[in-house]
Amino acid sequence: MGKLLIIIVWSVLMFVDITTAKDVYVKRLSNGYTLVVKEREDTQAVSVQVWFGIGSIYEKDRERGISHFLEHMLFNGTEYTASGEIEFEVEKKGGRINAATSFDFTFYYINIANVFWQDALKYLYYMTTSPTLSDKMVEKEKPIVLEELNRHLDNPKNLLWDTYNELAYRKSMYRHPIIGYRNTIENFSGELVRNYFYSHYTPSVGYIVVVGNVRKEEVERAVEEAFGKVKGQDYRPPRLEIEEPQKEIRSKLIKKPQVTRGYAVIGWQAPSIREPSTPILIVLEEILFNGKSSLMYQELKEKGYVQNISGGYMAHLGTSQFLVYYISDQTKIQDNKERIFKILRKLKEDGIDSRTFEDAKKRIINRYVFSKEEVDNDGEGLGYALAVAGDIDYELKFIDRIKAVKKEDVEKFLRESLREDNYTEVILIPEK
Repeated sequence: MGKLLIIIVWSVLMFVDITTAKDVYVKRLSNGYTLVVKEREDTQAVSVQVWFGIGSIYEKDRERGISHFLEHMLFNGTEYTASGEIEFEVEKKGGRINAATSFDFTFYYINIANVFWQDALKYLYYMTTSPTLSDKMVEKEKPIVLEELNRHLDNPKNLLWDTYNELAYRKSMYRHPIIGYRNTIENFSGELVRNYFYSHYTPSVGYIVVVGNVRKEEVERAVEEAFGKVKGQDYRPPRLEIEEPQKEIRSKLIKKPQVTRGYAVIGWQAPSIREPSTPILIVLEEILFNGKSSLMYQELKEKGYVQNISGGYMAHLGTSQFLVYYISDQTKIQDNKERIFKILRKLKEDGIDSRTFEDAKKRIINRYVFSKEEVDNDGEGLGYALAVAGDIDYELKFIDRIKAVKKEDVEKFLRESLREDNYTEVILIPEK
């Protein structure tokens, strides 16, 4: 961490055919795509997903917001389909189609009955390899995205989070909002959009995930016939700058007439999602914030000091954050901040109760198992593991990793990382 730069590159899975766990099949296609299939006979549903290990952190200054812009563009027709046709066909079949763009990844998905999984795969193949990115469509989409930007800017809570990221990150691109800026969006050209898409959304960072009532051999054959023929550049995202360890308090107060209560976020630097210590932070999040039995809920929400409190591990490929977010009467913001630090001090001094610790791990595991009953959640876990965490075992061995967390590991992170002299804080209160 003492170096100014730590190189983080996307892991390229150099296997051909590997069965990494029961019912999970992984294959790397010759052109770079990675295929993941999980057969499930307990459902009649299928989730087909296409992930890219590309998000807004790789945009250059004039490209800010282009990853999000492309999310819109890929729904505007393809070489094979008209604008809106794919959505119409998916909905006609009772399915659901959507997408998400993040700092670290982008993914497109269709959840549908298993009899239509081949159609879903075909639609996503069209969208993610042959979208209509004409100058005309770019100009058509600009007002729509700019209106979304207006709604984003009109929401004071978005200002809170945008300000937090700008304050917490001095070097890395997490300081820029995913949605971008007005001046960059207005100046997007068809050429810029096309060049960015075809140079970044390539097989080398692409992951095709199919989970549900399917047969691996059929999926593999269909994917090879479609995605396997795609030719693209062997793109490798550039190195990420890791933030220097924060040794000071960074604080900012915002006043806005639209709000009637006080909002506050406090956060500390945390390890990358690719560090082995991430399960420690997940367990700490559970102890502090998740559910009515969590410490912060019991001590602050249950006693009426705050209207809401949440937080936890905000995982990124680069420097991450461990956050506390709360809402209360504006006159009580500082009092509640002191209550939060008092809870943390007590944990550091007295340690975490053993039963509280073990119960937290059980809740995490139980919730994880329950969530995987849905094919989309199952698929997202696999896609995220490869596209962001860089290792399929992040998902397949999640339970084992949670079980392996020790109480003293969590207490050590508390003492060494969540100090009172190295946090970032943004407060939003009404303007009188």
